[in-house]
Amino acid sequence: MRHAPSLASCLGVLSVVGAVSAHAEDNLRVQMITCPTGDDTQALRLAESMAAPGAQSVTAQLNYYRAGPIGVFAPKGWTCHAWLGTGGNLLLVTPHSLPPPFFPLPAVNGAAVLMQLTDTSESGRFHVAITAARLFPLLGHELVTKVRDEHLISDSSFDVQPYADDRLQYLSDRLLAYTTPARHTGLGTDSMFESSDLPIRGVTIFNPNGEIKSMTELRVRLPEAQRTLGDAILDLETRCFQLQQGCRSLTD
Repeated sequence: MRHAPSLASCLGVLSVVGAVSAHAEDNLRVQMITCPTGDDTQALRLAESMAAPGAQSVTAQLNYYRAGPIGVFAPKGWTCHAWLGTGGNLLLVTPHSLPPPFFPLPAVNGAAVLMQLTDTSESGRFHVAITAARLFPLLGHELVTKVRDEHLISDSSFDVQPYADDRLQYLSDRLLAYTTPARHTGLGTDSMFESSDLPIRGVTIFNPNGEIKSMTELRVRLPEAQRTLGDAILDLETRCFQLQQGCRSLTD
């Protein structure tokens, strides 16, 4: 495991603040898209919009995609599909439509943005506990112990460490930014993404408060030509992760 010296080298979140703020941040808004779930394939453009503070030249390239309790900023004009269930919620945004069937989950090896929300109310507790054991062992100790003591999955499932090749930057005791390098496995490939010639950048936040804990995970894989756009997505979502009402609380 290599710890990045700064967010600028790991994620680009700090550098994008300068890049996106090259012009005064305006409280611009982007169109919201409702994404299909299950066997549906038709996304709906809504009259609603979402605040997206940043330079107009960047914000103009974004939409806000959502389905049920989950949403994400991603490139404008892309397509989306969501999987909602007791094991967790996934929202995938890609340049081109995914052909059905949508089960089992498709493997993605190209450009995409993926948001994953999992809580401990039902079977998703295994993923939350294992991810907490890997990334937030101190904060997640109580949850990990509770789920391990159910003895429903192997104890060895919880004996995990951060991936050796990932570059990590802890922003707080519960918020992590990372990069999984191109052609490597790591946090970036821990869900629907397969390794490819492009790196995967992401942000993960663990919410240990309340009876139901949750893990929210963003993964972004865009070509180098869209790096500034990827920076903006990561910056906006990092801000959303830290707001009580998520992206709906965004202001300039």
